Amino acid sequence: MSLSKEMSDTHKIFTNDPRRQRVLVHGKVEIVTKDEQQHVGWVYTIDPVSESAILVSFQNDSEAEVTFVSGYNISSITVLEERLPPGLAKSIDGLFRKKQVYYSSKEITERRESLSVWLSDNRVPYSIKEDMSIEVLQSATIHPPYEPGSIQCTNEVVLDKVMKLVQQMPGTSSAS
Repeated sequence: MSLSKEMSDTHKIFTNDPRRQRVLVHGKVEIVTKDEQQHVGWVYTIDPVSESAILVSFQNDSEAEVTFVSGYNISSITVLEERLPPGLAKSIDGLFRKKQVYYSSKEITERRESLSVWLSDNRVPYSIKEDMSIEVLQSATIHPPYEPGSIQCTNEVVLDKVMKLVQQMPGTSSAS
């Protein structure tokens, strides 16, 4: 294989400039796609491998619109503004963060006891460990606050079953 053929087969990730992509984050850009559609917004992130971008634009100062532009479809990117206005970065980042819920120690204890009863009622073997996490089926660990998102397990089948069981527990929302 010739060197010129080998160079042309090199993936774009090896020739991209990550510093240029990083500069675009939190900047206002106009992206033109191959089908000549224009997308204008603030860059939340750019995937360095696929070169796909997530743009956020605000309508009426409160309503946010999120646009995903696939990297293979981008024909050009023009920087309109390099930096976000003060406070806008927090608004954009807040769109992609899960809202934190804080529980008192009493609530955590009640949640652990409710989950223990639920596991017993469903004849699922469990034990409460010293750190107050619940070990289920000797392979999954449910950490406080005892929600589907706080389960750790290396076995995906067991993880799925335990998550579904926790989601079906009465008195909990499946939106966790």
